[in-house]
Amino acid sequence: MLLTGIRPRSKIRAIEATVESVSAARSYRTERSLGWVDIHTHLLPGIDDGPREMAASLDIARRAAVDGTEIMVATPHQRDVMLGSSVQHVRNLVSELNGRLRAEEEPHRSVVRIVIGMENHIEPGLPDWVEDGRALPISDTRFILSEPPFSSYPDYVDDVLTRLQDLRLVPVIAHPERNAVLQRDAKKVRRMVEDGMLVQLTAGSLLGDFGRAAERAAEQFVRDGTAHFIASDTHRPVDARTPELSDAYQRVVELTDEQRAFELFDENPRMLLAGREPNHDLGRAFERGAFDSERKWWKVWARGA
Repeated sequence: MLLTGIRPRSKIRAIEATVESVSAARSYRTERSLGWVDIHTHLLPGIDDGPREMAASLDIARRAAVDGTEIMVATPHQRDVMLGSSVQHVRNLVSELNGRLRAEEEPHRSVVRIVIGMENHIEPGLPDWVEDGRALPISDTRFILSEPPFSSYPDYVDDVLTRLQDLRLVPVIAHPERNAVLQRDAKKVRRMVEDGMLVQLTAGSLLGDFGRAAERAAEQFVRDGTAHFIASDTHRPVDARTPELSDAYQRVVELTDEQRAFELFDENPRMLLAGREPNHDLGRAFERGAFDSERKWWKVWARGA
């Protein structure tokens, strides 16, 4: 929030309003949920460009729990698993990590639960790899995390996504705000949603970690209803790409309000893990101040409310 040029008394009021908004978000979240659900993480050791050792994996999970995350989906890069590991090894690591975390659990110290998934690069062979079990959806549901290239949008991408849908899968497009082509063509991302796909943003994009273009695109997708999930895409416990979500949650509250943040970090990803699809309501526009905790949520988002 920019406070330049505001008189001192107005500055104080603006700061107080910001503090009140963040406090309200925390209170709202506490009332509605046990913790966030992070559907895109690289926390399994020795698989891809995530942590190399189990100690770092445990550190990521601990930090996520302290920050407020309840469930993390382990989504190693599918190609790294296929070429250098195996699906069974991934399952074994998830089981081992959960076992170690449960051993640390105490009455006043919660731990995250890890479920299996993959980040699947969108390439021509992906539908075949799904059919033979070398590419996995999220937690054995029909939702498949699908990553477009970063600097281009090849002609085959749309065909692969259609083939995944022909297999009765629902592509969850991973961080489209970080794709150079989609940053300039938000309507294409919107058409994906209209065609039945879902959209996951990276928390760091909303904080400027991937540049201003990614930040602007992420803000637009949050506001216009295109985004369904926000996830950490964590790769390490410290420095860049860490598992904390709280700063991005507060940023969504600033951009829109508490209900929209709750949807993106909690309600929608829980629906996904339960095999249920979030609503595709692109008619909603999320603007700051639309939420009123005294009103029912289904009235809050009605047009003209």
